[in-house]
Amino acid sequence: MTITTKAKKAVATSVNQFIKPALPAVILATAIAIAVTLAFWVSGWLDIVPLVTIPVVGWELVPMRTTFLTAFLFGLLLGGCYLLYRNNRETIHQRWEQYSTWAKAMLSGWVAALSVAVVLAVGYALGWITVPILFVGILLTWPLAVGAVLLGYRKSRRTSSTLGSIRVGYVLTRGLESRTLAMIVGLLVAIGSGLIVGVVTWSLDRYLWWVPVLCAGLLWGVVTLLLYNRYEKRTVERTDLISTDIRTPEARNSFELIVRNSSNRSIDLSESLIRDTDLDLFRPGVDTTIRPGEEGTFEIDEAFSLKPNDDALKLPLGYNLKRGGETPTVFTKDGEVYYLQWTEQAASAIGRDSSKHVTDSVEEDNDSRHSTANEPDSVVGAAGSPTPQD
Repeated sequence: MTITTKAKKAVATSVNQFIKPALPAVILATAIAIAVTLAFWVSGWLDIVPLVTIPVVGWELVPMRTTFLTAFLFGLLLGGCYLLYRNNRETIHQRWEQYSTWAKAMLSGWVAALSVAVVLAVGYALGWITVPILFVGILLTWPLAVGAVLLGYRKSRRTSSTLGSIRVGYVLTRGLESRTLAMIVGLLVAIGSGLIVGVVTWSLDRYLWWVPVLCAGLLWGVVTLLLYNRYEKRTVERTDLISTDIRTPEARNSFELIVRNSSNRSIDLSESLIRDTDLDLFRPGVDTTIRPGEEGTFEIDEAFSLKPNDDALKLPLGYNLKRGGETPTVFTKDGEVYYLQWTEQAASAIGRDSSKHVTDSVEEDNDSRHSTANEPDSVVGAAGSPTPQD
C-alpha cells in the first residue's frame, strides 16, 4: 500500500467519523447565521451591535461579522443538541421515563428558565431590555413551565373539552402535589402584584425598586401558605374502598385486585390515578363508577407494590422524608383520596404483616341495590397494565 493510498484512506476515515456526522449541524448553523445577518441588515439593527475585540490577537470585528458569528455559534449549539438527541434517542427516553412527574416538571422548569435567561441576557447586553424585564421573564418562566408539565401529565385523556381536561389535571395535581401547586400559583400572584405595585409607584413618581420586590416576596409566602391550607382542607380523605381478594391469573405478568365500595354512595373511578406503597403513580385506565356494595376488578401490573413500605430519608434536625406508604392510594378527579383498606383474606394473600388499614370481613348486603356485588368483573373489568405516572 502506497503512502498516497494510506493518506486517502485516513482522510476518508476522518470524514466519515468526524465531518460527516457534524455536517447537518454546520449546515443548520450556516443557514441560521445567514438568515439572522440578513434580517439585521435589512431592518437596520446592525447599528446597535457593539464592536467586539478578539482577545490576544486584538482584532476588531465589524457588526456584520459579529452578528454572523454569534448566530452561527447559536445554530451550531442548537444543531449539536439535536444530533446528540437523535443519536441517543432511546437512551434519553428510557432515562426520562424513569423520573417521576414531579422531577420531570422541575427539570423542565429549570431548563426553560435557563434558556430564557440566556436569550434575555443577550437582549440586555444589546440594550434591548432592562434589568427588571430580565428578572421578571426568568421568574415567570419557571412556574409556567413546571405547571404546564404537571398539568400535561395529569390532564384527562378522555375529556373532549380542553378546559375540562385541564380541570381534571388541576384537581389531580392539587391532591398529589399540593405544596408545589401552591408555590407555583403563589409565585405567579406575587409577580403580578409586584408588577402592579411597581407601575403604581412609578406613575406617582415615587418608584423605589425594593418596594415591589418586598411586596412580591411577602405576598408569595402568604399566598402560598393560604393556598396550601385551602388545598389540604378541600382534599377529602376516605377509607371506603376495601380490597377483598387478590387473584393471580396463569401465564400473565399481572394480578387482579378485587375492591368493594363499602360506602352508601357511588365512587367515580374514571380518570383516577393510583399510587402504590413505593409512591409510584399509575393510571389504571378504567372508566367506570362503582355503586354502593359493588365490587370491581383492577388488573395491576406486577411492578405495582402493595406491601407496606416504611422507607424514609433522614433529614437534619431529626426530620424524616417518607419514601413509601402503608397502603395504595386512589386519587379521583373529584378531589377525593381513598386509602385502600384490607380484609384479612386479601392481606394474607400478599403476606401483609401490618395491622394498619386492615378491616373486618365485609358483610354481604342482600339489598337489591347490591345485587351485582358478586360479579366484580362486570363493574371495572380488566383495565390492562397501568401506565406509570410518577
